Order: sequence, then structure tokens, then C-alpha cells
Amino acid sequence: MKDEQHKKRRKKRINPFLLILALILLLIGAFVFSRSSFFHVEQFDVEGNAYYTDDEILLMGGCETGKNIFWDVDSKKIRSRLLQDAYMEDVKVRRLLPHTVKITVTERAQTAAIAYGDKYVVIDAAGIVLRKAGVDPKGTVLKGLTISKLSMGEPIEIEETVLFRQCLEMISVMRQNDMYFKTIVISKTEARAYILDSLYCEGTPEMMIKAMQDGKLQAVTEELFDREIERGKIQISGENYISFTPKIE
Repeated sequence: MKDEQHKKRRKKRINPFLLILALILLLIGAFVFSRSSFFHVEQFDVEGNAYYTDDEILLMGGCETGKNIFWDVDSKKIRSRLLQDAYMEDVKVRRLLPHTVKITVTERAQTAAIAYGDKYVVIDAAGIVLRKAGVDPKGTVLKGLTISKLSMGEPIEIEETVLFRQCLEMISVMRQNDMYFKTIVISKTEARAYILDSLYCEGTPEMMIKAMQDGKLQAVTEELFDREIERGKIQISGENYISFTPKIE
């Protein structure tokens, strides 16, 4: 009976040397396997981009297929390279084993452009500088503002701080209320917002914002378009009173 118990205890014992050796061999095997061609990147998936194409983002990020997904793909470097561009608000890089790297970007949307000599400075809704443009870019053009400092990817500095904030608020309300202004010319006394080249509305920024929020300005412009009138002045005055003066050629 004692011999049988002794044999059972001996069977239960595990040689610690063999355990360590097995663990080392397992780690070596995992290391070798992780560096094999099985984990070579075959594709990059890009999502969330609108301004840049997939290929442009991969080029900016220095992304190449055929590299090992563990050892040769540095997700932090890819993210850092992309965030150097002013249009990139946020970037996330994930490994999808065994062959794919997923890049999710959040781009800043160009909202307006400030006239700057014979060029334009394109900004987003928060006033972040995205780029300089030599031609009239897509988006509302702001005139009557003086740029004191600009740096790509940073908030633009305008001498007329209050007027600039009013312009951004007008654009925000415009986008929320189914309106579009091609150009906003602003001064200390009033703003002139061009719907078309020869059709504009005039009043203080506060009055225009209120007229859009109430839907009155949209109603007037819709009526003018229904009547195929594309020239004239929409005047917004006190107590949200709106009048129209046609422009005679």
C-alpha cells in the first residue's frame, strides 16, 4: 500500500527544469512565428476621410504592405505623421490580425475662407487654419477681417475678434438652417451676406442670425427663387422686419 502511494506522489512531481525548458521553447516558437510571412501586412483599411483619398493618407502615414504587422508597423509613428497635417483632428491605428491595419481618421471640415490679399486662408468651424488657397475655395468667403497671425493647424488670430466670432456664428446657424452664403462682408456697423453674386441680404449679424433661426430669411429667398428673381437686396431691420428691393439693370 505504501509503495503504491509513493509511486503516485512520484508521478505527480514535475521536473522544474523541463517546465522552464518547455516555456522557453514555447516563447521561441511564438517569436519565430510572429516574424513569419503569415503576419505580413496585405492591406490598409482607411475610413473617416473625406478631404484626402485613401492613397494620400497612406502616403502621408508612410504605410507599406509586405511588412511584419508586429515588428515593422509602428502605429504611433503612423498616427504622429498623419497628425502633422492640419486637416487631421484625430487618428486611430489598429492591427487586425493577421494581415490588416485599420486607420480611422477624423478630419476637420473646411467651413469658410478668409480673404488674405490675393489668396484665401481656409479654416474650419472653430477657426483652425487648414491651408492657404490661391483660388476661391469651396465654402463661405469672409471679407472685412484683418489677419494678425496664422499658423497651419492652429487657431487663426484676427484683429476684429468680435466680428470674427459673429461671422463664425452666422455660418454655424446658416448650416443648421438650410441656408448658404457665398460671401459675407462684415464691418462694425453691418454685415452683407451674398446668396448669389447679385442677390444679398443686409443687416446686423444678430438680425441675420435671428431671421435664419425663425425661418423668415429662408422663406423670403425661396419665394424669390420661385419667382426666378436673382438680383436685389434683402434688408433685415429692427424687430426682424424683412424687405426686398429689386436691382434694376
